[in-house]
Amino acid sequence: MTSKSTQLSSIWNLALKLLSEQVKDRSLYNSFFATSFLFSLEHGNAVVVTDSAVSKKILTQDYSAVILKAINKVTESDYTLNIITPNEIKNKSEPEPAVKKNTVFFESAFIQPKFTFESFVVGKSNQQAYQSALYVSKHPGSFNPLFIYSRSGLGKTHLLHAIGNAVHTYEPNKKVLYITSEDFVDEFVKYVRGDNDRESLKDFFKTVDFLLIDDIQFLTGKQATTTMFFNIFNLLVSHGKQIVITSDRSPSQLEGLEERLVSRFSQGLSVNIEKPERKTLIEILKLKIQANGFDSRLFDEDSLEYIAENNSKNIRELEGALNRILFFNVSAKNTDRITLELVRSAFQYDTTASKKKGKLDADKIIYEVAKYYNLADSQIKSRVRTLQIALARAIAMYLCRNLLDMSFAAVGKAFNGKDHTTVMAACKKVENMLKTDSNMKKAIKTLTTDLKN
Repeated sequence: MTSKSTQLSSIWNLALKLLSEQVKDRSLYNSFFATSFLFSLEHGNAVVVTDSAVSKKILTQDYSAVILKAINKVTESDYTLNIITPNEIKNKSEPEPAVKKNTVFFESAFIQPKFTFESFVVGKSNQQAYQSALYVSKHPGSFNPLFIYSRSGLGKTHLLHAIGNAVHTYEPNKKVLYITSEDFVDEFVKYVRGDNDRESLKDFFKTVDFLLIDDIQFLTGKQATTTMFFNIFNLLVSHGKQIVITSDRSPSQLEGLEERLVSRFSQGLSVNIEKPERKTLIEILKLKIQANGFDSRLFDEDSLEYIAENNSKNIRELEGALNRILFFNVSAKNTDRITLELVRSAFQYDTTASKKKGKLDADKIIYEVAKYYNLADSQIKSRVRTLQIALARAIAMYLCRNLLDMSFAAVGKAFNGKDHTTVMAACKKVENMLKTDSNMKKAIKTLTTDLKN
């Protein structure tokens, strides 16, 4: 419960930073926003608690859109918003004891409605993955599991949600569960602690028709968790349910997982998504431009080619470059076409480029680690302690120590003032993992090579 509260607090603090930039009247901000807090993020609904009925009325009538936009931006998800008062929390909680016995698993799991097969741009690099995902959405159990692998940011998660959205359209009575491997680990930990009914976890999965699990590589080294997943995997397959798994590597490269589980992954269909070719990138770029409310025809063809050629590593990099250009275009008050000259100007003082080519420092290390784990720099520097973010933060601290010979205190300062004991513990954790964890060895080796080149 404490971890969940801490995470909600971190999300709200980040949202407040965005809100403070929008609400210029400091007295209004301090009276209505700073005294509110994020109560829950469940079932696609964000609940914000404010201190009075007056505050509720003002925030709901005048600021609900800006609050929701800030929460959605921080969480990178789409929520609806409900603003309540402390009295309403009490009223909501009064009848709870009568129904609390029914355990709810994976409360925050939901399918992103914007990720569909229709919004997925198909090219040579991802055609097999697209076709396979579309097929299993209509013919469950035909390829079990469907295993999609690629580097980060190439569309694996989009395809998982697209399967879920398609199933909801074809067969709305089917139960679809999209989770990450971290979600599974968290639920399993609660199961082991006895927070949930020990007999219920398997029973819950008996009701699932489509299990869509993202980033399976993060189960490596967690023997008890993988044993449970192995049993659930067999249970679903034996009942003809469909499993779709994504990873950043093929089944044969998943070191640290039980051989019997890797064998199960290999028995289905494994498909790879390659780095997208230029034609596909340009089509994706046009789709992203339209999603931002602009007409892609406003971009000169050579400007689109320039963006695609210089941001071709993955879709997220491409989207980040587009956001930068659109912001630059608005700042420059340009009302004409977006030309190659304007695009080049947008990147003239690009801090990202300087991080790639400039001298090695803490910021560049944080940037490269964030990119490796598909995170934002701000997440690594934040106080959020989810599994993946905490691990990436520890690796970045370790590399700062070993590649820059920084003191523990200096490293802490580079991470928004973290205490030196936190840095020491993080570095020690990485050192211990390097002794036994092949994935950690690979990550440190790859990152070190990239940072030195």
